[in-house]
Amino acid sequence: MKFQRQLSEPYIVIAPDSRPMLRAENRRHGFFKAFCQSLLKSLLGSSEPIIEKQIDDNGQTLYNIYDRVTQQQISGLTETEVRVWLEQRYYQKP
Repeated sequence: MKFQRQLSEPYIVIAPDSRPMLRAENRRHGFFKAFCQSLLKSLLGSSEPIIEKQIDDNGQTLYNIYDRVTQQQISGLTETEVRVWLEQRYYQKP
């Protein structure tokens, strides 16, 4: 039996083992990209505040903020207070 195809039909062959290889390369590329970004951040420093979540003795969730720019630390804020603080910081003129 002969296999016939028309000239307008594309003829593509995909090797069965080529897809896993591409996925592995993408994973390596993603890891390398993430590594470079974190290295660059650590070398250049970041102006993003550090926000830590804690639960007090009453079971209430509170947040602590450390602002790297002003080196100011604020403790015991609620989620709403943190959101207000972040918005004020974002819209504050330098």
